Amino acid sequence: MKWLKFKRRETKPVGPKNRTLTEAEMLARQAQSEAAEQKKASSGKSHLRTSEENRTKQRERREARRKNNQIGGLIREVLSGEILAREALVRQVPFLMYVIFLTLLYLALGYQTERILREKQHVQDKLEETISEEKTLRAEFESELQQSRLQQSTAALGLEQPTTPPTLLSTKE
Repeated sequence: MKWLKFKRRETKPVGPKNRTLTEAEMLARQAQSEAAEQKKASSGKSHLRTSEENRTKQRERREARRKNNQIGGLIREVLSGEILAREALVRQVPFLMYVIFLTLLYLALGYQTERILREKQHVQDKLEETISEEKTLRAEFESELQQSRLQQSTAALGLEQPTTPPTLLSTKE
């Protein structure tokens, strides 16, 4: 249980409490007391306030706090438009115009990019359609080049395929 007990701090002995004041210190104390008496005499009132005086002081403090309230004052200035007339804001107009210009430029580039992407998608769809049409036509052409199909189409024109191989003519004869 020894660990629960707190150690007492040793106090250092302080010098004598009733020392004699120097002449300069005596004059300073006397001047302070005379100043306090003159202040009481000039105000004509006692240092104790009445309850009405306390209430008026509190009201004044509340009003001062209300005036110094930065959030409420800022809201009041924004709603009344006084904030737009401030010198600091007027000096920032070129920068604000620059920021607005950059914002509009950013939005315009965004819309242009979307338009380009839509056109690209439309062209890709057309390309896929054309490629599939080309494959279909190529398959039909390949089927027309088959021997049996060629014979049917030439028979409709009245032509027949030769059954004998062609003869070569020599140029020396």
